[in-house]
Amino acid sequence: MDTSTAPSCPACGFRVFNRRYPKCESCGTVLPESIVYTAVETHTLQVADEERQLAHDRLERAPAVTDFGASIDEALLTAAMTLSREK
Repeated sequence: MDTSTAPSCPACGFRVFNRRYPKCESCGTVLPESIVYTAVETHTLQVADEERQLAHDRLERAPAVTDFGASIDEALLTAAMTLSREK
């Protein structure tokens, strides 16, 4: 992440990392509108964060691809036995 162009608080010079927060995290001065995200931008970021979290949660709850369990082993064994008997 390139922070060399990050805006700074005009009152104290503190680098602004959280543009969603309307005040300087160091001195508490209200930041100019040109630095702070608009309500629409903040909402868009929040929706994107929520969608990322939901996708992450779905992946966490999804069964592992390699965890087939005993049922697949039984099915493969049955199929192999059937094929070997047909010869």
